[in-house]
Amino acid sequence: MQLTYKYKLKPTRPQAVTISTHLELCRRQYNYRLSERFKWWEATRTPINTCPLNASIVSVEEIYKNIPLTRVQTRDGRKKDEAGNPITRKGDIFSNIDGGYVQWQTVQLADLKNTKKLFPDYKKLDAQVLQDVVNRVETSFSNFTILDKNGRRRGKPRFKGFHYYKSFTYPQLDNLNIIKDEQSRICIDLAKIGQVPMAFHRPIPKGFKVKTGTVIREADGWYISLTLEDKTVPVTVAEIQPTAENCLGIDLGITNYLYLSNGERVENPRFLRRSSEKLAKLQARLAKRVKGSKSWKIIKDKISKLHQFVARTRLDFQFKTAHKLFNKCDVLVLEDLSLKNLTRRAQVKTDIEDGNLVYLPNGQAAKSGLNKSMLDAAHGQFATVIKYVAGKLGKSVVFVDPKGTSQHCWNCLNKVPKELSERWHSCQCGEELERDENSAKLIKKIGLNYGSGGGSTSLKKALANREKEACSLTILR
Repeated sequence: MQLTYKYKLKPTRPQAVTISTHLELCRRQYNYRLSERFKWWEATRTPINTCPLNASIVSVEEIYKNIPLTRVQTRDGRKKDEAGNPITRKGDIFSNIDGGYVQWQTVQLADLKNTKKLFPDYKKLDAQVLQDVVNRVETSFSNFTILDKNGRRRGKPRFKGFHYYKSFTYPQLDNLNIIKDEQSRICIDLAKIGQVPMAFHRPIPKGFKVKTGTVIREADGWYISLTLEDKTVPVTVAEIQPTAENCLGIDLGITNYLYLSNGERVENPRFLRRSSEKLAKLQARLAKRVKGSKSWKIIKDKISKLHQFVARTRLDFQFKTAHKLFNKCDVLVLEDLSLKNLTRRAQVKTDIEDGNLVYLPNGQAAKSGLNKSMLDAAHGQFATVIKYVAGKLGKSVVFVDPKGTSQHCWNCLNKVPKELSERWHSCQCGEELERDENSAKLIKKIGLNYGSGGGSTSLKKALANREKEACSLTILR
């Protein structure tokens, strides 16, 4: 099992300057290595049998210029065969070209020696920290060029400005790096930086070992995120049979943050909305200052800390809410929302009048306010928190398709069309209750069908099962 603990660092002024310098060097190295990858990508992405409309054809000699074609093993490899002999030995020669493609990660890692010769400032950095920068470039570029399991590409990597490169990583740390200094302060011993005091607010769990550490810059200072691992603790997903007694359905919303199938509700705290007035005043003051001036930086820091406060209070609220919910049940059933689709802009409406194209009102102003409220609620983050807390407590989470859960009756499953402004559910079967409560009960019902072996993860399948049951009853009669 792996855990991540985050601690606040309290560096001295010289240490803070050193950490900032290391971060800036890592940022520059990241941008340079990324530019190398983009040059290669631009030169090789055009097929030779088509007309290059967006790239120029580059000769093979130019493509492989300044790229070492082979590499020499400088020491015996760590992997060994059955007889205990190293698989790769010092002096072995390997090719850096595989099927015409450059093994960029290997080439760039080997080129770090030349970087230190040309730019002596990089000697101040720990070697493994610098190597991790190349690994980050490899990860981001591989995600861009290689299709994921759904056959889609991820976003194109971007060059990082000062405010967008916020961390560097020590890939190998140990419990021995957490020590006490001469003043009995608990510190983390970081290579090339020294013993940095930190707020050790919770101890390392017994049996867990520190594996990596990532130094992070945030609005209120420096933090370190430690990755802990204990291989003796298995990572298992609890398989609990959902029943009417141990299960709760949840309907996520804006008016109520969530509505439970037992009739309880949790009000939406609206953290960003409550801070919006203060945020608007600070932004108005910032607009009147000269960019880059001392007063501009002071106000900008206040804005950053306010955003940080909003994010932290929201996350704290979500964790506390998740623990309260699991104190009431063993299985939670909630909607598998696609927030990317829910927060899209309204579609453009056009018409032709007198031969001219005219744009019609499409309700985008109201949709913008709704999108802001949905992003403030952060239901996607809440779902992630729910899964994390369930894993730690040995509880279970079931996600169902949200399609139709607000337009059908939970009791009879008949369709009851409602506009978004209609907040009351009234069905011919006699059910009279709030719209959100009806949705929560219907979500729970779908989750129970799924747990009973029916595989009904959506309302559509639940309706199909209802029709099959009705047909079987008719045949029996």
